[in-house]
Amino acid sequence: MSNLPSIDVIAYAVYLIAVAICGVAVWKGDPPLRLAAAVLLVTWTLSALAGRRDVYDMNYPTTVIDTNCALIFVWISLRWRRLWCAVLAALMIVEVTIPLVVFFDRDIHRYNQTLAYNVVTMPLLVVMALATWQAFRARRRIDEATLPA
Repeated sequence: MSNLPSIDVIAYAVYLIAVAICGVAVWKGDPPLRLAAAVLLVTWTLSALAGRRDVYDMNYPTTVIDTNCALIFVWISLRWRRLWCAVLAALMIVEVTIPLVVFFDRDIHRYNQTLAYNVVTMPLLVVMALATWQAFRARRRIDEATLPA
């Protein structure tokens, strides 16, 4: 059992993968993808730095940060009408409701809350990776269509 990696090491590895995906999206993506990736990077960084939990196990600064991120994703999806951004907004809304549910239902264990966050965060990363791939593919198609004959 002692040979298993620490949960913290796994969390940092996933965070590095998230930074790599968002970094590529900011570097090579179209404007809505760049904005969404930058918002995710700032949100995850601020959430890692923000506040402590109170007596009721609620992290208010992180909840406010996640709520603002969800609102920005809703705005991006309405502004540019991208399906992937609407999915990101929905996932962030679910992520905002997780601590609220735990706050109102005291029978939910802290481990279950952490697991719920991870279950929501992994599809968030997959959506960002797929949106980045879609932006690459669209750019390649535009480049192929504009090649001089």
